[in-house]
Amino acid sequence: MTKSYVVPFILYVLGTSFASQVPDRYPVAYVAVVVLVGAVTCGLLRGRRIIVPHGRVAGAVVVGFVGIALWIGLSELRLEARIASVLPEWLRPGERSGFNPFQELSHPLAVWGFVTVRLAGLAVLVPVAEELFWRGFLLRWIISPDWEDVPLGKFQVTSFVLVTLLFTLAHPEWLAAACYCMLLNGLLYWKRDLWDCIVAHGVSNLVLGAYVLSTGTWWLW
Repeated sequence: MTKSYVVPFILYVLGTSFASQVPDRYPVAYVAVVVLVGAVTCGLLRGRRIIVPHGRVAGAVVVGFVGIALWIGLSELRLEARIASVLPEWLRPGERSGFNPFQELSHPLAVWGFVTVRLAGLAVLVPVAEELFWRGFLLRWIISPDWEDVPLGKFQVTSFVLVTLLFTLAHPEWLAAACYCMLLNGLLYWKRDLWDCIVAHGVSNLVLGAYVLSTGTWWLW
């Protein structure tokens, strides 16, 4: 059961890290990552009731909009850049690939094909992979090694703090990531339903994608 919660996230992180190391082949590499991780995730979740979709998601949608408004607003402050110079190099936040398909790709079909896959990755694959790992698995595993016996949405201070810290360090937008993680942790404690977190995360990422496309803030991409 553990691999269903952990493997999609690890594959996506490793895959996107590799894609960022081959900028000349980034579009192809990213598409391959989305296809591979999507297929593996579907295979791991098939026949299991880990995620149970439903339509009672009004609260999750609101959290998604509020969360991404906070993310964009706090990211635009660029506070991380101000403190990076005083931190050890290994602790400094990294940067996103910032890939601009309209600049890097010449054929319209390639441009919009990549945009479509990128939005699908952001709004569908990432929410599933990240919520399975961060809130489905890690919040409970920190409470007990027998994490499957821990009720979904059980609150513990240590678990809340450690997951927030790790989620923050996993993103270059530290302040935004910290606030967003606490918000989604709170949503899970409120609803005790992983689907609500996935919906909220999906709404946030879809709005973020639309914001990046409309404003050209590719460093948030």
